Amino acid sequence: MVDDKHNGIPFAVIEARERHEGVYTDANGYFAFSGDTAIIRTLAVFCMGYEEQVLHTATLPADSLTIQLRPKATTLRAVQVKPREGKVRNGILGRSKRKLSKDGDLFRKYGAETAILLTADTGQYDATLRDVYVYITGEGAPTSYFRVHVYEYDSLPGREVTDSNVVVHARKGNSWVRVDLRSKYIPVGKGLFVSVEWVSGFGNTMSALASEQHAEVVGFNGQVVGITADYGKPSCTYSRAPFSDQWEYYDDPAAQRKGGYFLNPMIYCTYTYIK
Repeated sequence: MVDDKHNGIPFAVIEARERHEGVYTDANGYFAFSGDTAIIRTLAVFCMGYEEQVLHTATLPADSLTIQLRPKATTLRAVQVKPREGKVRNGILGRSKRKLSKDGDLFRKYGAETAILLTADTGQYDATLRDVYVYITGEGAPTSYFRVHVYEYDSLPGREVTDSNVVVHARKGNSWVRVDLRSKYIPVGKGLFVSVEWVSGFGNTMSALASEQHAEVVGFNGQVVGITADYGKPSCTYSRAPFSDQWEYYDDPAAQRKGGYFLNPMIYCTYTYIK
């Protein structure tokens, strides 16, 4: 998989839409995919920041091919810029790492995505997203890659506002990963959904890992995000299965947890505003 300059596109998606199955390219844009063309008639190929391409399997070569994706033209909303006096202030979406304690582990499968709603209290001030922080535990393969998405505030994750392929990884387990999104100029509004998508599993395949801490967990593929009960119910979490468009609650909001709260991934954000 390459871009218009023939550079490999890391962690793009090749999905068999008829079966809701697929694979990701590796860090260099390479991938391997096999299937019965009598069942799988089309492949959807896409990545954040690029136009989606649909391929008909009957026309594809049996051995290898190179797929080139075109950059997506991004239409920005009209913004009226006015000079403002005041000091630049910093705020937190969710809670900072000083206030988040790890209560468990979020084991997910290759291709799955988990999003948390982080509400803001910005008052009358315009705010812009700065950094996203994700806590990666020492379980599994902590240095494998994940993609970060930001969605508009809605009853479910709404329109995606990240316009490029934001893929990161931890250098070691039991540490916070900082993702700098200042260049995206994402408005915070009354809050945002922030998600992590597992794009690099154990060997970048569907092979499964087993937990060293929890014997009953045997079906995850890569890094493990910490979960916490320190968020209140407004910070609800949704997830979707690999190569699915349907969001569902990760943890039932009616479930009784510590202090009446339920479990959420350990993710928080910082933002800036002028006061």
